[in-house]
Amino acid sequence: MQTALFIPRDRKLPPSQDFTFLQQRGLKYIEQLGRKFWTDYNAHDPGITILEVLCYAITELGYRSDFDIKDLLADEGNAIRNRTFFTAAEIFPNAALTVTDYRKLLIDCNGVANAWLLPTQKTTDADGYLLPHPSEATLYINKLEDKLSLDNTDRNGKILDPLGIRGLAKVKIELEEDPVLGDLNTLLLEFPFWHQDHWINLRIAPQFTNWNHPDAGLFKKMNTPSEITIESIQKTAGIIYLVVNRYGHPEDSLRFRIYGDHPAELDIALAYLDNEQRVCEVISAFEKKKDKIEQTFSAVSIALQQNRNLTEDYLCVEVIEKVRVAVCADIEIETGFDVVEVMAQIQITIDNTISPKINFYTLSQLVAEGIASDQIFTGPRLQNGFLKDGEIEKATLPSAIHASDIIAALMEIPGVKSVKNLLMTAYNYLGQPLTGAINQSWVLPLSGEVKPVFDADRSKLLLFQKNIPFLLTETQQMLVAQKVMMHQMQFSQRKLQAIQQDFEIGTGSHYALQNYYSIQDEFPANYGLGKNDLSDKASPERKAQVKQLQGYLYFYEQILADFFNQLYHAKTLFDTGDIDRTYFPAFIEKDPDSGTDFYSAFLYTDQLESTLMQGQFPEDETSLYETNTQFYDRRNRILDHLMARFAESFNDYVLMMYRISHDTSGRGALAFDHADLIADKQNFINAYPEISRNRGLGMDYLHARIVPPDPALQLDAFWNSGHRGGYEKRVAKLLGINNSNLRDIVTEKTVQTQWTVETEAESYLFKIIDPDTNLEEKWYWAQQHFTLQTLYRAEKYAGNFYLYLYKDEQKIARFVQSFPNKNEAVAYLAHLIKEINLYHENFYCLEHILLRPFDNDHFSDEALLSVCLNDDCDDEANNDPYSFKATVVLPGYLSRFQNLTFRKYAEKIFRQEAPAHVLLKICWVNTKDLLDFQETYRNWLEAYRGYRLKFCANTLTDSDPSDYAATLEQLVAALKELHTIYPEGNLYDCRLSESNNPIILGNTSLGTL
Repeated sequence: MQTALFIPRDRKLPPSQDFTFLQQRGLKYIEQLGRKFWTDYNAHDPGITILEVLCYAITELGYRSDFDIKDLLADEGNAIRNRTFFTAAEIFPNAALTVTDYRKLLIDCNGVANAWLLPTQKTTDADGYLLPHPSEATLYINKLEDKLSLDNTDRNGKILDPLGIRGLAKVKIELEEDPVLGDLNTLLLEFPFWHQDHWINLRIAPQFTNWNHPDAGLFKKMNTPSEITIESIQKTAGIIYLVVNRYGHPEDSLRFRIYGDHPAELDIALAYLDNEQRVCEVISAFEKKKDKIEQTFSAVSIALQQNRNLTEDYLCVEVIEKVRVAVCADIEIETGFDVVEVMAQIQITIDNTISPKINFYTLSQLVAEGIASDQIFTGPRLQNGFLKDGEIEKATLPSAIHASDIIAALMEIPGVKSVKNLLMTAYNYLGQPLTGAINQSWVLPLSGEVKPVFDADRSKLLLFQKNIPFLLTETQQMLVAQKVMMHQMQFSQRKLQAIQQDFEIGTGSHYALQNYYSIQDEFPANYGLGKNDLSDKASPERKAQVKQLQGYLYFYEQILADFFNQLYHAKTLFDTGDIDRTYFPAFIEKDPDSGTDFYSAFLYTDQLESTLMQGQFPEDETSLYETNTQFYDRRNRILDHLMARFAESFNDYVLMMYRISHDTSGRGALAFDHADLIADKQNFINAYPEISRNRGLGMDYLHARIVPPDPALQLDAFWNSGHRGGYEKRVAKLLGINNSNLRDIVTEKTVQTQWTVETEAESYLFKIIDPDTNLEEKWYWAQQHFTLQTLYRAEKYAGNFYLYLYKDEQKIARFVQSFPNKNEAVAYLAHLIKEINLYHENFYCLEHILLRPFDNDHFSDEALLSVCLNDDCDDEANNDPYSFKATVVLPGYLSRFQNLTFRKYAEKIFRQEAPAHVLLKICWVNTKDLLDFQETYRNWLEAYRGYRLKFCANTLTDSDPSDYAATLEQLVAALKELHTIYPEGNLYDCRLSESNNPIILGNTSLGTL
């Protein structure tokens, strides 16, 4: 649509740009305020002239304020660098949540053509609910002994009911076809070789049926002639059986079955493969195929673990099994149509119906289709283009193929008149028909965990014209095959590289909005202002009058200049950078029009600028324009607005911190720090794309950029890193825990006469008083209480003041830094306690599903979590401690963490931010319990990663299961010892208006499921 370039006759201006409106409003104010002294409101009156000039200046301010927002935010390079305006690709995507999301995520991995996440089995229990997948080990519910068991009988020999752990998903992937190695989804290897004047194609299969079988590791050890011996090669019942041993290790052997297209070719193959060099070619081909698959499995494992939902996990990834579907049908076509084109379309249509295709799209393609940006970016952020939900959902694993669907699709092809006598048969990867899936006329049943593909070679599609059948010539069949191949190449799924993945950030036009042009230039010449200087012949009195008027006008000019500068700094206000003011006054130093000094230079002293801008203000003021209270209020309101755009709020956090600061129990011991609150909000907004997108994720327990096939390769360390789950990071931000790195919370682990507290700011040294007496008792008490500000006293010793930690009236420890007077010591104490608490405030989150045993042979019942199976707690939730449950462990001895107001708020946040079906146990523990748990948790993390990698790769040694089982038992034992600690308190007395640290019955029960 072309823009109309004209000024409308009846132009409507906003009030801020309407000179007449401003002038009339100003006259009304003058009439109200000055009617006793001012009766002449004519245009020649100097007061009216000043009013008109000021109104004119205000219209300029209104005009600049009406600029497009992108121009107001643009910097001098015309770029918009505001950190709170996130792009579509940053703010819209979410970590994988639904089955479709996970399938998108996996299909985006290199080497994956399609993928399926199966959260449950197809079968249901007695109540009609889908059954969970069986876990690696089978657990049994032993009600007689009130525990879970790895044995299927109790002590009386009664058969026990199995426990079905929920939250375990089965992952199946379809690998992309390799141009050299062929179909990677099957262990069948296509092996051609040249004999005399033609190619002989062999199909070779090893004796195992899974790439993770231990014998698959022999491919690397037996790929040269010097490393193998051929034990036997013989033909039996149309199949060649080949047995190869590892030289020097006869216990290691590979067995192969070899199939050919024609029986006569098997004799040629028998002679050809009776040669160690040629057998090694076969083994090397299997090795390359396995390496290629392992690379894809690594990418899939990384994607899954980086998007693992809290309290959920995956069984080992499997390659999808394919079944080939042959279709036989009589198809009547109309006269006048190209039979080659019709036959090609028939084969393409049957293929798309049986196995719907998934394609990647560019951003511009989806925009051109009219899809909204929030829909384009729904789901996980992909690297190779965009996928449509509809195509993903169509390409499911069917439990049956219906002939009616195929017939309906064929009837849509131009030239197809009717379809009769349609039969379907399914074949396995060896070409053998499946039981119950032969010549099915209406419904071809499938298991629901295999992928059907169209087999054109085994199909028989007979064309008719006027009820007369005809066969395609060899040339026509070749043309059909070419058309089908061209279509598959053109529309086959391909990952898009180096494409636009996000909408570009817009740019604006930078304007010097802060420039202020003096209103004196707008006055009539007889005023002697601005450019209209008085004549040198003017009397001193006249010159003095002009200076007086300039001094009067400077008050208005300063206000206007501040407004223009405030508008220019709007980009600063609506950002999350650290600022020390929300009002931005402007000292008018130069005239931007002429470049000369502003007239204030000869009206005021040189100290004007320093007084206005850098003056020495009282402690409660940031400048002459605002106090600290006003700054905190305005800054918080702006940050609240920025968070409200995402429906987020810190109101509950603010109220909680305010209550702690006014807590009469003395357990809070923390002042309400406005600066910390502002920093918490800024950190929350800056991290919002991540903590919003990943809010429901658990920890990536593999923690590896590339899962190495060799377990000896170094992996990223868990400890002393920012490696956390998305759920943990979000909760930490909401609780004001800015350093939530996975690290030691208890840093001192042995009894000593002194200890050092390491924080991000500095280190603090404490010493035990009189360590020769009851050192261990003093040590443990000090570790439990040295973070509490109310237990310190400032006392003089050897001419200086020190901070002493008291237990009742007994000195326990001393902070070694000295102070010249008591006031400085007390003032430093608040800083000391704040830094120590902020550094130590952290937590651990342990998901129970990760504690499940992996087999029934190497794990004992000591490695199982506790349950309650008595009559008063015998229900499905109590019987299962693994499904959708987690334990949160926090240091209950820190200042904030001792406060019951904070605990109540923190528990609310932990449960509110967890998925609705997740049940949490929250424990506020003492130093000793936390130290024991911390050590075992750290050891278990590394052990679990190593064991899980080897388990799915089937490379466990004989000692690995028992070693991991011992580590798991230690963690479970430490978990069982956790008990919530409470601050000492008094039972609340309703007759008293106040009680020291009251305990209210029914409101102080914490730390339970």
